[in-house]
Amino acid sequence: MTTRPRQDRSRRPGRPREEATEQAITAAARQVLADKGVARMSMEHVAAKAGVAKSTLYRRWPSKIELAVHAVAATFDEIEIEDHGSLEADMRAGIGEAARLLRDPSTGGAYAALLAESARDPEGVGQRVRASLSTRLHALVALSVERAIERGEIRRDMIDVDLLADVVVGSVMHRALATGEPDEAFVDGLIALLADVAYARLRREQREVGEAG
Repeated sequence: MTTRPRQDRSRRPGRPREEATEQAITAAARQVLADKGVARMSMEHVAAKAGVAKSTLYRRWPSKIELAVHAVAATFDEIEIEDHGSLEADMRAGIGEAARLLRDPSTGGAYAALLAESARDPEGVGQRVRASLSTRLHALVALSVERAIERGEIRRDMIDVDLLADVVVGSVMHRALATGEPDEAFVDGLIALLADVAYARLRREQREVGEAG
């Protein structure tokens, strides 16, 4: 389901090297963040692990917080959801992929470190995490809902997309970071439960319309 960006043949020479450098820095930042947390993470640590000069990092990210948020957000940017034909299937695909990424120790650990720092600094780190990471994960659910509305599976007035996204993303994150890995069985059960609620609402609305007519 995850697809990699297509190569652009119009790119100038040297761009692939820049992209490879950024990928190395991003991977190194996730690992350092997972190992040390935000407080003990430093640009020096990341540069050494990535095998680049510290100035290379500062040209792209002015601070370690911006680098840390980017390192985790970039992972979720890789997720692309194909149309699987139903709300349940689309949500399972998108959230299942997010859960798979969180099972990776560096990604899961880095995300946990950012959440911990967000709790300590809600107006600083927390705001950046909400703006960058939360919006990406919510978008996975929102896309699935929009497709379901277009298919006629559900109506727009039947569902609060933000609330549904909070329930799905929050449940997966809690499972990943607090009580165990969000395995496929957990994701399947969660999505099936929420889909059942959505379809039950639709059937109730249809029944009420029929009775009123």
